[in-house]
Amino acid sequence: MKITGSYTLDASLEEVWAALNDIDVLARVVPGCERLDLVGDNMFEGTVKIGIQAIKGAYNGRIRLEDIQPPHHYKLVASGKSASGVVDGSGTVDLEVLPDGKTLLNYGGDAQIGGVLASVGQRLIEGASRQLINQSLKALADQIVQRRAVQPTLAAEAPPAPIAEPVAQSVPTPEIASVDVKTADVPATIQAEPVATVRKSVVVPESEQLKPESVVSGMFMDIMRERPWIMWIVAAVIGFLIGRASGN
Repeated sequence: MKITGSYTLDASLEEVWAALNDIDVLARVVPGCERLDLVGDNMFEGTVKIGIQAIKGAYNGRIRLEDIQPPHHYKLVASGKSASGVVDGSGTVDLEVLPDGKTLLNYGGDAQIGGVLASVGQRLIEGASRQLINQSLKALADQIVQRRAVQPTLAAEAPPAPIAEPVAQSVPTPEIASVDVKTADVPATIQAEPVATVRKSVVVPESEQLKPESVVSGMFMDIMRERPWIMWIVAAVIGFLIGRASGN
C-alpha cells in the first residue's frame, strides 16, 4: 500500500521542523496516541488506539528516524502490531518554503500489512489511513499555533543572563613530561563510562488525545467540503423519511 500527499502549513520552515522534532508535539498529533517514549537516538516507541472499524485496535510500535537533513527532510521506518495484525512500513517527510512564506509538507510512504488486517479491503485501509494522516496534519497545524503562543511567554519569564565575571589572568604552569598510559593501566573506577542515551516519556492525558470521534468528525467535514451536493441528498432522504413517518 502506497500513500503520497501534501499539506500546506501557515508557518515558517523553522517552526514546522521544530514541531516535527518535538516529542510532546508528536504525541499529540498521532490519532489515538496514549504514550510515546524516546528510547534512543531518533528512536521512538509508543501505544496507539484506533477506533476506525477497518483498522480498529490497540497498536504497539516503534519508529526510527533516518536520513535526517535539517530542516527539510527525514525518513521514518516504522513497525507495529496489534491483536488483529502487523504493519511494517517506511515513509518520508519533505518540507518546502512557499513564496508566501508558508511551508509545504510533502509525505510519501509504503506499508506492508499482515494478519487479519490483510483480509480487510485495501481501499478501506487506504481511505482510513489517508483520513488519519489528514487529521494528524491538522493537529500539527494547531500544535504549531499553540507553540507560537507559548514561546513569547517563556521568553518573558526567562531570568536575565548572568553578568560575566572578570576573567582572571592565566598563570603559566610548568611543563609536565608526557606519559603514555594505556587504558588497561587505569583503574576501572576512573575509566570514562559511555554516555547514556537520554530517555523521555510523554503520556498524553485523555483530554488531549486526538480521539477517533474527532477523526470521524473531520472525515465528515472533509467530505462535505469536497462534495457539498451530498448534503442535499442527505437532506432529501431525511425529508422523505420524515414525511413518510408522518403519513403513517
